[in-house]
Amino acid sequence: MNRDTSRRFAYIETCLYWGVGITARQLGETFEIARPNAQASITAYRELHPNNLCYNASLKRHEASNTFAAHYISDKPEIYLNYLRGNYLTSKFWKDEDWSELPIHDVDTLFRPHLQSDITQTVVSAIQTQQALHLYYHAKAQTHDLTVAPNQLVYASRRYHIRAYSYDANKYIDLVLSRILEADISTEDWVSSDEDKEWNTYIDLNFKPNPELPEQLRNTLLLDFRLKGNLYTITVRKALQAYVLREMERIDWQHKIPLWLYVPAQERYETLFQNLALVPSQQIM
Repeated sequence: MNRDTSRRFAYIETCLYWGVGITARQLGETFEIARPNAQASITAYRELHPNNLCYNASLKRHEASNTFAAHYISDKPEIYLNYLRGNYLTSKFWKDEDWSELPIHDVDTLFRPHLQSDITQTVVSAIQTQQALHLYYHAKAQTHDLTVAPNQLVYASRRYHIRAYSYDANKYIDLVLSRILEADISTEDWVSSDEDKEWNTYIDLNFKPNPELPEQLRNTLLLDFRLKGNLYTITVRKALQAYVLREMERIDWQHKIPLWLYVPAQERYETLFQNLALVPSQQIM
């Protein structure tokens, strides 16, 4: 199946599952193809997946059947909503296909630090071409020169970061992209992230609702993530754990205390054993 066909099929499924249905006119306008070609695409889709759609004669559109099963898109709601958000962000860069008439308003974009075009371009290019950089960097404590080999782009805490090898410190470090004041290509040999143990290692971080919060709010936090127990576990690269801790333990503006508290491994195991002690032995078996 060629790319044009698979994208049309993905659009058909998006309209069927996440929308109200699909018409040949709608498909034709989206992909700028003639209506007969659009109808042929719908027919081809129906031939491959006859149980996925039915025709609503009164509304003159194809709709999802009760036996619909996705083949070209995800049926997970968070993935679809991420797509809507991504499509909104993409529309700020160029005009792309809009596969939904449902707008999403991204408040997060209101809090982005300023990024300088030439510096960002140099950094992005260096990552792609595997080149080292000489930076003039404004850290919290001081402004100083750095020579780094940039490896990864990271978005966390509403900012873009760079994971890079520092020649000066002989270790891998995190840099905030907006704090780079100057960036030039360096002659140093580029160093990959293969030896970045913290980047290549995943760990589990466990959190529990703050016991100082009202009980109703604690239960609401558990409901948000459909947690059956009292722990919320996040699997993350070890190099990025500080960003997760910062987000989860931030002070709630209304209650003036963190909503979640980090649970060290020892406390987690003690809680687990305590819970097991409350279960009859025959149920444990």
